[in-house]
Amino acid sequence: MVKIQGPQSEYDRLDALVHELVAEHGLHLDLTGWTRKTYDVYDGDGRHPQRKLLVRVESFATTNGEVEVFDEAGMGLAEAIATRLEAEFGVAEAVVVRKSR
Repeated sequence: MVKIQGPQSEYDRLDALVHELVAEHGLHLDLTGWTRKTYDVYDGDGRHPQRKLLVRVESFATTNGEVEVFDEAGMGLAEAIATRLEAEFGVAEAVVVRKSR
């Protein structure tokens, strides 16, 4: 069966969710990919040579609910994203995974 994407796809909804929460936390977002997107959140913008990767969200988080945290400073954002994934995408239990880089 072919799935037809509506005017507001789950990818559009995830984009809006991540952009909104990153802005609320005053962080910088780097988005890569087209069909499989990766949202990398940093504490500084691209001009800052010592910026740290805090959080990563992959587009498939809409189904598996996984949010990766690379630095403790990103924990608040990661928890907020995980909570919204559960509420808006029907994820049974989102998971915040601590990673090291």
